[in-house]
Amino acid sequence: MTTPFPLLRLPYLVLIPVLEQMELKERIALLIISKRARMFLKLLKMKCEYINLKLKYGTVEMEVFLDNMEELKLELYTSGYVEFRYGQNVILCSTMGVPPMDYAVSIMDVLHCKSIYFFKIAEISPCNILPLLVNLPKINKVVVNSDLSGAFLVDSRLLKVLRIVLPVSSEVAIPHFYLYFKYHQDILQGNFDAVGVDNDWGEDDVPNRKIKFSLNDLKMTNAKTLKLYGVLIDVKDLNRYFKLWMKKKCNSRLEYLRVVKKDIVNKDLLLKGLNAVPVPIETKREFRVLGHVEQLRSSDELEFDITRADGRIATIISNGDNSIQFYVWPESTNDTTNLEPNQSSFTRVFSRLSTFYNSFIDRFK
Repeated sequence: MTTPFPLLRLPYLVLIPVLEQMELKERIALLIISKRARMFLKLLKMKCEYINLKLKYGTVEMEVFLDNMEELKLELYTSGYVEFRYGQNVILCSTMGVPPMDYAVSIMDVLHCKSIYFFKIAEISPCNILPLLVNLPKINKVVVNSDLSGAFLVDSRLLKVLRIVLPVSSEVAIPHFYLYFKYHQDILQGNFDAVGVDNDWGEDDVPNRKIKFSLNDLKMTNAKTLKLYGVLIDVKDLNRYFKLWMKKKCNSRLEYLRVVKKDIVNKDLLLKGLNAVPVPIETKREFRVLGHVEQLRSSDELEFDITRADGRIATIISNGDNSIQFYVWPESTNDTTNLEPNQSSFTRVFSRLSTFYNSFIDRFK
């Protein structure tokens, strides 16, 4: 009979070098077994690139992508086990009554990862999988798989999962058929950083898959960024929505809207009644979308500025084919991070000064 070695009772100066010599799978297994070990392992300052979670049939798969291009996978089971897969090695540990997600959180803590990169809902099980989602950490993006088998049959179970996942999420991407569900209003009205609706079905698909994104849907959105890919949306509704924006009667949080249609956009219909001012092609401007600087305009796209009642400016970008982008500029008129100095902007400023000067001289004539 062998006597267990009291590893964690070693002096600190001895224990740390021992932990540093361990393989990653051994460190992960150790922190799962012992809460005390987590404190010491965190001192090693291990890091990862990002972590994903995937809800499969009856499990949650955790993918850890390390900074050395290696990958660690964990499978969380409702039966109370956690399975580790690292290369060809497989380790099975009992959660001993502790919520499985606690182990995922402890791994994130040791790897200094503050949030899940994305959480993908790939499959919905008929069994109760909600216990796997207890103590769910912060999530950057939730993705609902577009080919969920029997999606209309798993409506209620999918909603239960989303009601747990979405409150800790910043961004959500849903397939267009989810617009059938009543709960889609909660998503469109939620305070998310970004909402995406995607339709990857072809033109000859089943008619009930062709669901229109209406003006009412646009009006109820509350995300900072809204992306609509391949959904059925009327250009007239987009035009009406821009007019509502100009009157401050729609989403006040909106910073960026992108629409990619499956048919050609009528530019005249899109800009009708907006008093849109064309921006010269040589004008160079940078757009910030959720804090990231992006050059949204390409050489074959047209750019137009519209002005809201309070003076705030937005830019409509169209490629003349099937893509529309709508960018709302920051409120501060002193913010020059998004606008590079150029001849066109200087000309507009000079024109205003010239008008003021002429009006001033006229008073003394």
